[in-house]
Parts: sequence; structure tokens; C-alpha cells
Amino acid sequence: MAINITINNFKAIKTLIKDKYIPKNLFGSKKLLETLLECNSVYIDGKPQQIYLNDTKALIGVLKSNGYEVDSIQDIDFFIKQGKKPISRDEIADNYTDTKRVESKSFNGLMVSTFDKLEVKYNDKMQYLYPIEGTGLFLHYTSKLELDDDIIVVGVENPQVVWYINRYRHLFNQDKKYLFLSISEYKTNYQYKWLENINNEYIHFGDFDLAGINIYLNTIVPKLKNSKAYSFLIPANIYTIIKDKKYKKDYLNQIRYLNIESKDDHKLQYLISFIKENKLTLEQEKLKMTRSLSDSSIQKRINGKIDITI
Repeated sequence: MAINITINNFKAIKTLIKDKYIPKNLFGSKKLLETLLECNSVYIDGKPQQIYLNDTKALIGVLKSNGYEVDSIQDIDFFIKQGKKPISRDEIADNYTDTKRVESKSFNGLMVSTFDKLEVKYNDKMQYLYPIEGTGLFLHYTSKLELDDDIIVVGVENPQVVWYINRYRHLFNQDKKYLFLSISEYKTNYQYKWLENINNEYIHFGDFDLAGINIYLNTIVPKLKNSKAYSFLIPANIYTIIKDKKYKKDYLNQIRYLNIESKDDHKLQYLISFIKENKLTLEQEKLKMTRSLSDSSIQKRINGKIDITI
């Protein structure tokens, strides 16, 4: 069943989004808090205990998955101003027999895509996954997905990147096979359980900021005990692109991650140090191609490099 969110909890969520933290005792719904913790949208720390905002998009995704049309603070204000217990889509559906009711559990699974036709073992049968631009394939948690050892799993923070993954083909080895997995909007327990069971190589394609690196190091890596190798995707020219973009605003929201470090991966540690020293970040979407790689006649090259949007 979907979680019913009270006005008091909406008020607490509003404060959390605005101030980035709230006292734990202000949050009245244990079930909702557990869900927010599971999807890594918040974390608890300190004495007395405080709830800290970790991922606004993931938090909004939890509200949406439980039937509340929320995209902004203004939408939250709407539910607060109702003057009574907020009504979700699931509750409205009880009064309309022609409304299709979808519970949040229905979205527990894997959202995936691929560059090219990819053979996998799905529900104990060999099947093909096909790429379709602008879409991702959702696999329900009751299904079973198995991969050959030579397929590389790429975890992607932004689902829109998964849906348009061919725009990022230039970042990957063209001779290898990849399965791209959304780990942002569709953060579910099943995703993490599935990652725990794979022995494939894993690459994390996230935002180039301290928050994204924190998710990789402290949420994803602990799940990869059976993986034969794992790494954070760092394009060769990323430092030039970050400096050219000069995006500083988001860095100011990430000071809680200043102590983060990667002891075992020197390449990633260099990226962490670079971000801290320059106080700059970059969203992964900024690495998309300006032209399709499949059309060599219109590929642009600037100083011998493929043109990318920044």
C-alpha cells in the first residue's frame, strides 16, 4: 500500500528541503522515513539525531511513487494548505472504479537500456534487449535478469541519460557490451539486491560532484562485493570541461562531503581533490554528444576531439 503523508510530515519535508536538515523528532512517519533512508534521499547523524537531505530528486520521487504530484516547494504548500489530511491518487482511486490504481511497489525493479541489441538470460530463457531512443525497459522485481560475464553494468544517476544513452556512446569502449541501469528515480531495494549478486564489471556514471562520488563510495561500492571490478567513470578531458563550465553553485550545497576520500582509487581521489580545490562541479548530462556517432558524415571535431555539449 502507498504511504499516507500527513500535513505535519509535509511541513517537515518542506523544512528539510529548504534548510537541508531537521530534528528527527519532527518526522512523525516511521514508514516514510524508512523509505527515504532506503532510497538514500536522506541520512541520520548527530546527537541529538538530525535528518539530513542527501538527494532532493530521490525524495520527490518517493512522494510521487506514493501518489502525490509534487515537483516543487509550491506543490508541497498545496498539500499543506488543504487544511486536512492530504489526499493521494491512491485514495482518490478508491472512489473511481475506472481509475487504474498503481501502488508504489509496482515500480520496484530495474530500469535499463543498451546501445545495441543485447542478449541476456531473462526468466531462465535467452532473450534480446533492444535499444529504443528516448525509452528505458522496466523489469519488475519478480522477474530474473542474468548477464554473461563480458557485459559491463553501468549505473547511471539520471534516468534521462539512460533513456538517451546513445548520446553518451563516445564515453565508452565501442568494442565492449554494456547494460545501463538507472539508479536515481528508480532507487529500490531490488536494484541493490541485484547489484549484490552480479559478478560483472561495474562502472558508475554519475555527476562529477562530491554528492555523486559519496553515493558511489558509500552506497554502491558496498553492494559490489561479488563484482570482478568497479570504477567511477572519469573521461580523459573532464577537468578541462569542468573548468570551462565554471559551475560553482552546486558545490556550495555539498560542504558536508568535504571529508570524503578514495583511498584505493588514486584516479578518483584526484577528481575529489580537483573538485575541492576548484569548488566546481559538473552534471553528467553535460557530456552528451552534439551529433550522433552513427552518422560519421556530420561528426564535428575540434582540435582533433569530438565535439560535446558543455
